[in-house]
Amino acid sequence: MLFCWMKITTSGLAGLVLALSANPKNQLFIPANISAIALASYAGIELRKLEKCYEDKERMEDMLAALKDTQATEQLQFLSSSAERKRQYEEADKQTERQLQLLQQTAPLFNEVLTVTGHNGAVNRMALGMIQNGESLGNVLLATSEAEMQLEQAKLQAEIHQRQLALQAQQQIKSASPEVVNVTPVITATSEKTSSPKKEGLIKAATVVGLETQCLRVDRAPSYERLIFSVKTEDFNSIPKFKAASKLALGVGDKEDLPFYIYAPEQIAVEVPLKPEDRKFYDFPVHQWKYGDRLIVLGQSLDGEVIIDLASEDTPQLLVVGTTGSGKSNFFRSAAYCLLMQGARVDVCGGKVSDYEDFADRFPSITMNDMGKTFEFVGEYFQECDRRNSMTKAELTQQQPWVLFIDEYKGTVPLDEQRRKTYDQQLCEVGRRGRGLKIHVVVGLQRAAKRGKEDPQGLPPDLRDNLPCRIAFRCVDAISGRMILMRRGEAVTSLQGRGDGIVQSGLLDKRFQAYRFEEIPV
Repeated sequence: MLFCWMKITTSGLAGLVLALSANPKNQLFIPANISAIALASYAGIELRKLEKCYEDKERMEDMLAALKDTQATEQLQFLSSSAERKRQYEEADKQTERQLQLLQQTAPLFNEVLTVTGHNGAVNRMALGMIQNGESLGNVLLATSEAEMQLEQAKLQAEIHQRQLALQAQQQIKSASPEVVNVTPVITATSEKTSSPKKEGLIKAATVVGLETQCLRVDRAPSYERLIFSVKTEDFNSIPKFKAASKLALGVGDKEDLPFYIYAPEQIAVEVPLKPEDRKFYDFPVHQWKYGDRLIVLGQSLDGEVIIDLASEDTPQLLVVGTTGSGKSNFFRSAAYCLLMQGARVDVCGGKVSDYEDFADRFPSITMNDMGKTFEFVGEYFQECDRRNSMTKAELTQQQPWVLFIDEYKGTVPLDEQRRKTYDQQLCEVGRRGRGLKIHVVVGLQRAAKRGKEDPQGLPPDLRDNLPCRIAFRCVDAISGRMILMRRGEAVTSLQGRGDGIVQSGLLDKRFQAYRFEEIPV
């Protein structure tokens, strides 16, 4: 490179010297000029070559830099993908480890299934086939338990049929031989006046599963009968079999529940639904109300009238669930009437505005709004909580109770993510702080559903935890009952509709028949 610069410099200087030293009077003027031009042209050509060389070198350096950047990006992508694959492998290993732990925990259940069905049983083969097809362990266990229950029901049905044939044969022998008439079985100890097909069916079901039992008492509620049985057994696995056999004996479907629960030591209570024509319904009675109270009259139970108090620590906020025709709308009307008669402010959002047409003339203070305005009312109640939070107890006693009814909750949840987050936060705060500020919320649902990606308008867990009083009317599935009720959630499928409900909160756990509220009492 230095030699090229020397040639260019030498040629340029020589041409310049010839051009400056040329004399027009001299005969060498023209050759000197020509030589100067030639040297200058040569220097220009060499300079152009040198410029091109520098351009090529710069271009080569740019290509090398770009190549290095590309290699660095590819290496970074490779490292990122390697880290992602490593994380996926670690998660897969953890998932496999959890599956193995779960399999170890559920091994006794599979052993029990094997002992019942045999090592070559149909249930065992079904479970193995599902595992080979890649089904999760939870689905396998669920399918196995359902298949086992179906087998148990088929066996119990066959045993009931065989026992019935045996009893018929014994009755024929007794009628033929008078000597054995003195023997009185335990099952027929009750008199014919107090016997019923339901009682006889339950006693036969107990006999089939090998339980010695006796019906102690029958309590008649407006929508069901409660039969109290004495049970003495050391095999507690016979109780679920007794329930399954009772459902077969009474003709209760698989999707419906037959409530069984412990009533007292060595006593079991069974709630058997009444026929529609045998049920009793009560109109809303006339009450003497006291201004400032926050009582809600629900209906009648076996223990008398059921009343909840929003001023109580156990029942400050309510969560109500029930399908169409279950009595949920009737409850909202009667609850609004009770609170308005005691001087509370009631705002109804969601549901059908036509359900409260007759309230406007009697109670001008009530507000009835469509679902779109629920967001505004929740914000107003939230601000009222902030205002009352700084008051003293003496000042709070002078404040008017506020009660917000949100019927058909899913339809009131905003679709916009930011507004939905604000709606959830404010409503949860009203439920949490309102219990001590005379501010209450009553939320109604047709069916319970958790908040998730599939259902962004479902019930958030924080809101459900801040609604401690739960009222359940009839639901189409047991999932809604288990999400709403704290105990015996599957019992919602045994409710008869039209006001037949369960209320739970703290120690409160009662089944009741709601009062009919077709017209406002005079």
